[in-house]
Amino acid sequence: MPLNLPREEHKIVIRPRGGLCLARLEADIVTAAVITAANVPDTVATIDTICTNPTQNIIGISPPDEELARYCASVRSLYIGIRNYETHAYSAAPRGTVKGVIHGIAVENTTEDLHENIVNQADSLALEAHRIGKTTSIVVLFAGTKISNYTYYGSGIVRCALYRQHHDLGRTCRQIGHRVDVGPTPEIKICFACGVPSPEADHAARCKPHCKLCNRAHATGAEGSTNNYKVPFVVTQRRWERRNTGSTFSLQDFPQLPPRQQQEQKEAHLSKKRRSHSKKRNESRGHSASRGRSANGKCSENMNYNHSQQRPGNVVGWAQAMNPQAANRNPLNHAAQVKDDIVQSLREENDQLKRCIAEQRAEMQEMNAKLNQLVSAQQQQQQQQATPTPPPQTQPRPPTLMDNTTNFAKEVQALVTTEANSTKPETTDTARTSEPAPKKRTLDYARERRVNARLDSLEKRHD
Repeated sequence: MPLNLPREEHKIVIRPRGGLCLARLEADIVTAAVITAANVPDTVATIDTICTNPTQNIIGISPPDEELARYCASVRSLYIGIRNYETHAYSAAPRGTVKGVIHGIAVENTTEDLHENIVNQADSLALEAHRIGKTTSIVVLFAGTKISNYTYYGSGIVRCALYRQHHDLGRTCRQIGHRVDVGPTPEIKICFACGVPSPEADHAARCKPHCKLCNRAHATGAEGSTNNYKVPFVVTQRRWERRNTGSTFSLQDFPQLPPRQQQEQKEAHLSKKRRSHSKKRNESRGHSASRGRSANGKCSENMNYNHSQQRPGNVVGWAQAMNPQAANRNPLNHAAQVKDDIVQSLREENDQLKRCIAEQRAEMQEMNAKLNQLVSAQQQQQQQQATPTPPPQTQPRPPTLMDNTTNFAKEVQALVTTEANSTKPETTDTARTSEPAPKKRTLDYARERRVNARLDSLEKRHD
């Protein structure tokens, strides 16, 4: 099919049988036959795009909606001329999908069983599944451009690989691209192994097979052929993207030269232009001199001989090789010298950069060592501040004689003060009531006895 068909539309493929050759029919006849066979009602949109592929002898239809695609996929025959040709129509895989293949599925499983076991919630990317002929291989259509290495079949997991299609090869016409069941010339018999037309009955004894795919001595498309399969479109697309990605360059791939090198290149370019201008002037002077001396036959002959034997510009003569000044004026030597100077300057700059990098690395190592020392010292200081230091423990000294005497005097003074305070109100009361003297003496005597007893007890305790 053409590549410029709308991507969002459906694609229907019709394969005619019975010897219908589309290359011999006009496009309008094929279009009218397809529209008539589809039997599309007036309420449905008309078919927009119908095209033929003479190489594969198939018809491609691009309906805009799903309802129209169902009508086109229901075509089973085409009536062309006075004959009715059998056809097989199916929906092609849409864009943005990829095909995988699984093996080892029993032949007894029907199409409904395949859909139930593959196109389910276990694998949400599986869109369609159908069997390859009467084999145990199943082609699974996945959404996207990648397939998983394993997929579900019911509750089991089976290995899935990328589907590679065989090269189409007609069995009757032996033409690459013609499908097996859509040969346009079924009446012409050709030996499939060697390509001899109308083979005789005893042709098998002297048949020499020749493969049209790999040019080897076996039948075309045999099991040992190295070119049986087509390259999947997904692989081809990845190769295109990889090739285009590798061929694109950005400005970063062409860095600017240093100012010194740019100046040297400009000077070399200007000197080359000056030499070319001077060379043209010398040639013009030589031509004018030869024309001026045309009266002298020998001179004109010599000049003509020299011009006829003129060397190419990049060939150096023996005299120029022996003359150092001429060698210096040679543009090839000058260009080589400029290149050598550029290479030398680049090497010097490279060495200088290496030295700078080494110095910076040494400085960074030294700074890292100092920084590590400072960090460790700060951590130690923080640990010391976090742990509190216990106060120094002082042992109590034994009491001396002076301490005992002082304590005894303090206790006596406190006792006297207490007794005086306790007797003071009594004295006041006595004065007020004017108690008799015997009672007062009795109280004083009792007080002295208590004081003496207290003193005796203190002395005993002190001893």
